[in-house]
Amino acid sequence: MAFVKSLLVMLLIPILGFALAQWVTSDINQDLRSSGADLTVTQLCADAQLVQSTGARHLCSRVAHMRLVRQASIGSGVAGVLLLLLFVTTSAMAGADRKKITRIFPPLVVFSLLTLAVLVLVQGAILTYSVYLAEITAFGSYHVYLIAAVGIGALLGVGSLIKACFSLAGKREQPILGKQLARDQHPALFSFAKAIAEKLGAREPDHIVVGLDPNFFVTSAHVQLIGTNEELTGETLYLSLPLARIFTREEIRAVIGHELGHFRGKDTMYSLRFAPVYAGLTHGINTLGASRDLTAIVQLPARSVLQYMIEVFHRNVSTISRQREFEADKAAMEAAPAQALATSLLKIGLYGNAWNGLQNAVVERMGKRKFTRNMSSLFASIVRYDVNTQKIPEAINDVAGQTVSHPTDSHPPTAIRIEQAGLRVEDINHEDLLVGEDNSIDLVADHQAIEEELTANQQKMYVAMGVQVPTALDQNQGGTVLAALGAHMVLADGSVEPEEVDLAEGIGQHMSELFDIIEFREFCHYPDSLPAIDELLTALAQASDDAKTAVMQYLKAIAEADNNTSPQEQALMDSVAVLLAREGNADTDVD
Repeated sequence: MAFVKSLLVMLLIPILGFALAQWVTSDINQDLRSSGADLTVTQLCADAQLVQSTGARHLCSRVAHMRLVRQASIGSGVAGVLLLLLFVTTSAMAGADRKKITRIFPPLVVFSLLTLAVLVLVQGAILTYSVYLAEITAFGSYHVYLIAAVGIGALLGVGSLIKACFSLAGKREQPILGKQLARDQHPALFSFAKAIAEKLGAREPDHIVVGLDPNFFVTSAHVQLIGTNEELTGETLYLSLPLARIFTREEIRAVIGHELGHFRGKDTMYSLRFAPVYAGLTHGINTLGASRDLTAIVQLPARSVLQYMIEVFHRNVSTISRQREFEADKAAMEAAPAQALATSLLKIGLYGNAWNGLQNAVVERMGKRKFTRNMSSLFASIVRYDVNTQKIPEAINDVAGQTVSHPTDSHPPTAIRIEQAGLRVEDINHEDLLVGEDNSIDLVADHQAIEEELTANQQKMYVAMGVQVPTALDQNQGGTVLAALGAHMVLADGSVEPEEVDLAEGIGQHMSELFDIIEFREFCHYPDSLPAIDELLTALAQASDDAKTAVMQYLKAIAEADNNTSPQEQALMDSVAVLLAREGNADTDVD
């Protein structure tokens, strides 16, 4: 069906040109018969003496043009059909053989683009001249502006198509919002990656970029770091800082091993030569034919052929992608235990939605002129404190059927990958899916400063995408006071307990609709940003006695959330009570 559709689109302009040429020739022959001539225009123009005697030179010039239009129409139509057949033949020859596809596909793309460039030039000329012929034959005159519009539109369409086509044949640029790490400033991480590469016999990445997107991948595309003039060539390994906060060392070793596994053995040339070209075509086809004017008509055949080309090879690529991912998973298990690969895959599936929810919350806060300091640490906090451990068994069933997102490849379902690793999803210890203190974020030197820089850049990107930030500050600080007091209490004994966090947020939101969970979490993560207790209580000086009593009850509830009020927590409550009394408050006893 796709072949027939592409075939019809490719033949559209040639059929139009051929039909018009035939119509014009037939119209001329009809005129000759009406004038009493006993010969066709072809016979007339074949006799030079007859042409001279009848003054039919101009008429024969038109006939010669008709012949050229017919020939060009037939030639471009045949070339288009042969090009389509070439796709089908080469796809069948290559099958799911990576070596054959790597050898065939890249040069075929270049040849096809060159052929298409010539075809659109020819068909653009056919279309322009066909409009002229239709007008001159039907009305005996033509509109210069219409012909010029068609011609200029065809030239513009051809120019944009040629430019777009040849850009597809080159290295694709992959924009990434991230930060390139310098080798001399991050020796631990580079040594970690190098050791994995050496163990696997794989290529060591030329660059390591860290970012906030919850993903890991390696690419040979030219990486353009958004917001900078930096362009990275060679192989680039992208690491997610939020995931590094919830992955153990073994899990991140497995993930990096999987990614570097794409650059060893027979997969290396496929990753370097075929995958970028295929990804570039898939990405770039959308840039063609955005217009809806005459240029789109000229671009239509080329777009249709390129789309069909991608569809033809997609069948091969789908099979290969599964094979590649299973082989890369084998590399992961050479770098780390199979259990680490399994838990890393399940964690990505289980906690991926937490990142989406965090992004929405950050954008909502920006609408209140509140800016977030560290989205990565907040993500880890959400995973650590907000996940309902009772629902993990139920959630795993959904996760097992999902695929892991990747910029270029289609991964098999998680459950199948885990089975290929010799494990079963139901045998995974659910405790291993929780986030503990053993994580891999310390591989990145000065990671907190980098996360804060990336968080600031992420919010700048949201603004660039249209998020509106008010110019005036919100003067109501009630929510901030509650969040800060709650954070003081949670941090009083030197440890952050999930029960205390949950209760502080629950009561805080109940007490004030202005209570901001992200603000509270960031106070907990950044104690140095907490306002002093006496400053916070000064803000409560004008509050009612009931409100002050509620604040004391709020602090007491947080302290007792873990069924153990520490001496530090009791000391903090006593200090708050004294300060409130000094302000001339009413009874603050909560016994």
